[in-house]
Amino acid sequence: MKTNLCTAIFFTVLLGSAHATALEIAVIVNQSNSTDELSSRSLEKIFKLRSRHWGNGSKIHLVLPEEGSAVKSLLLETVYEMSATKLKKFWLSKLYRGEISSFPQTRASLEATHRFINKAPNAIGVVDSSYVPDDVKVLAIDGRLPGEAGYPLSDGAPAVPKPDKPPSVGTTETDCTPGGDGCP
Repeated sequence: MKTNLCTAIFFTVLLGSAHATALEIAVIVNQSNSTDELSSRSLEKIFKLRSRHWGNGSKIHLVLPEEGSAVKSLLLETVYEMSATKLKKFWLSKLYRGEISSFPQTRASLEATHRFINKAPNAIGVVDSSYVPDDVKVLAIDGRLPGEAGYPLSDGAPAVPKPDKPPSVGTTETDCTPGGDGCP
């Protein structure tokens, strides 16, 4: 009887915590970027490198999260609508056809993505919406920001309060110096 009660409590806690956490990804750009909103269609074009320039003509620098991260998984589901393997084939196909000269850059942590975007005026990337520093701009997607009903870049789970400090994810990378190695 005691074992059954402990088992029931364990699964209640486990299932409750599995459904209590929502993941939303925020699309971020440098504060100097004049863009405030994108449609889902425009976002898809940018992230599939079909649109390569901002409205002012400047080149877009796409920064993707590292393979295997929760943010990358949600990005694959909501924007790319393909698996990680199919996305690799997609990039290889674009390389083979000469449509791109290299794969998009990746960053191993939310902090590294933030630093890159903060220093590169034409960059765009995604982070967990619970980690959005004040010195970058969050773009509205289809007129909605993270946390608003109907926001399209969400896993659909109920929202939870944002933590007081950003989560520590992955390894730290060196800062981007515009014009330097790996930077625009």
